Parts: sequence; C-alpha cells; structure tokens
Amino acid sequence: SLRRVPVDLGGLVGDAVAANRAGMDAAHLRLTMQLAPEVKVLADPDRLHQAVGNLLVNATRYCRAGDEVAVTVDRDGSWAVVVIADTGPGIDPVDLPRVFDRLWRGSADTEVAGSGIGLAVVRELVTAHGGTVAASSNGQSGTAFTLRLPAMS
Repeated sequence: SLRRVPVDLGGLVGDAVAANRAGMDAAHLRLTMQLAPEVKVLADPDRLHQAVGNLLVNATRYCRAGDEVAVTVDRDGSWAVVVIADTGPGIDPVDLPRVFDRLWRGSADTEVAGSGIGLAVVRELVTAHGGTVAASSNGQSGTAFTLRLPAMS
C-alpha cells in the first residue's frame, strides 16, 4: 500500500542520487543532473525513492568506467518526468519489450550480478502511482529509462 503525500520530485531524485553516489563514483561514472524545481507529485516518497534507486543501481552495474549517467527531472504538461540515461553498452532492441518482466535477464547479462527483479519492481511501483515507465536503447550505446508520473497542479 502507498502512503501518498505531496513530494518535490527533484528533491527526491536528488536524494536517491546522493544515496547511490558512492557506488557510481567507485564505478568511475560521470554524473550530470538537471532537476527542475517545483515539480510536485502525490506519491509515497519511500516507494518512489526505491524505484529511482533501482534504476541508478542498474546504471552503475551495466555502465563501464568513464560512461556518463544523466539524470533529469522536468514537467511535460500534466506529467512529471524523470529520465535516467546512460552512455553504457545499451540493451538489444529485441530485449526491450521484456526488460520489465520479473526474473527475466537479457542474454548479455551473464557477467553482471542480479536477480532480474529490479526493473519489474520499478514498473510495479510507477504503475501503482498512476504512471508509466519505458526503456529505450539502440542496442549499441546507451539506455534511457523514462518515468512519467501525474504532476500536481
């Protein structure tokens, strides 16, 4: 069950980045952030922090030293939008429709530890908040995860 309260999405995403920063630094990733102010959502901050954290952990696991992770928060009409994009190896476009399936791991994931539930949890949490999550990649370089949540007026 969700305990929804008004949440400053930029602040929440910034906190999630701070919580994962040590791992990203240890992996030698470059981080950029553009967090628009005053983007508010009605959300359970703990669950939303978990969803963003899962995406940041995945970026840390799959990117190579020197890759960039760009985190943005913005508003698009009635939607609050979070994008976590990286310059890592990308996801094969054939695998994209399944990345949010529970316990599914791509064929290129044999060398990276994980259980295959992180992205499924992200989808469940974002959907429970009335939002959507999508993944995009050309399969050669980079992956972007886009979360869209109903914005507060």
